[in-house]
Amino acid sequence: MRFFLVLCGVVAVVLTCVVLVIATMADPVDLAVYRSGAEIFLGGRELYGGPVNNGLLFTYPPFSAIVFTPLALLSLPVAQVVVVLLNGMLLALIAHRCAGKLWPLVTAAAVLTEAVHTSLNLGQVNLLLLALVLLAPRWGTGVAAGIKLTPVIFVGLLLVQRRFRDALIATCVGAATVALGFAVMPADSVTYWLRGTFADSTRVFAEPGSSHNQSLRGLLLRAGVESPAVWIGLAVVVVAAALVVAAKADHVLGVAVVGMAGATVSPWSWGHHWVWLVPLIAVVVRELAARKWVWLVPVPFLLATPPPVLALVNPLVGTPVITGGPLHFLLGNAYVLVFLATLLTVALSHPALAAQARSGEHAVGGR
Repeated sequence: MRFFLVLCGVVAVVLTCVVLVIATMADPVDLAVYRSGAEIFLGGRELYGGPVNNGLLFTYPPFSAIVFTPLALLSLPVAQVVVVLLNGMLLALIAHRCAGKLWPLVTAAAVLTEAVHTSLNLGQVNLLLLALVLLAPRWGTGVAAGIKLTPVIFVGLLLVQRRFRDALIATCVGAATVALGFAVMPADSVTYWLRGTFADSTRVFAEPGSSHNQSLRGLLLRAGVESPAVWIGLAVVVVAAALVVAAKADHVLGVAVVGMAGATVSPWSWGHHWVWLVPLIAVVVRELAARKWVWLVPVPFLLATPPPVLALVNPLVGTPVITGGPLHFLLGNAYVLVFLATLLTVALSHPALAAQARSGEHAVGGR
């Protein structure tokens, strides 16, 4: 058995290295946007006035342009190699924190998902945000929320876990990132925070019902449900249930559940926003190794997340192979369904916790 685990570990490491090498040859679209945003900041030009690179807009808070400044000091090819290596190290660090000795298996499984695979290829910042929240929740949550808004949901996790001092520190750190933005980039900060740019999801993609939108809102719009009230109401229920579950869960499961909840209720979520699958995969591996077979429930949905599988319904180029039916719904909404399957698994494995979640949902609905 030990030999088998060592062999699997070696194969996993080799597979991960191959994926990282391939990522250095991909088109780092998002990295180019980050680098251009940093160049605009250093040049004192307007950050949100129009496209910054290849027709794409800068959608992150002003603080992020400051964080991305080192990228502007490197050529794009050099920056790509550096970011791929950093993302690879972050992924291994995250997997080790979540899975211990099984980290090579978790890392290899993670790089096969579209969420991680695309984050590596595009030069995305998602793995950094996950690492900050997972490894340094006190201050890392505030920094992550300053770089990108969605991690602010983890302040809620700290509150329900009764870590009030940590929640206060995270909030203060997040507020400090906003203040720094106003101090260094006042005009851009006014545009972003006071003129509603931060809430304009059309800057990410014009059509919210697109198959690229892997969120609850996207799912509802594709199903023909256009009422904002329905979306907001369900989003509140989702967040309430996730926070109740996370309040009693261990740190790894709590981060996975709350991170997936944030991606679920966001107005727009690309597939690469779902890097919260990494701690979930670690939990699934851990629980199955302990023969808790109920954790097989999320596995079919996780198996739907590799790029070749998702391309059956949502290819980057060409015509989809599957254009309708239950399988189209499953693959077209795989990430949201992974999250719902995880909540169901927790309900099946911890009935008392599930009852608390239902009570939390009812309480929210009654206010």
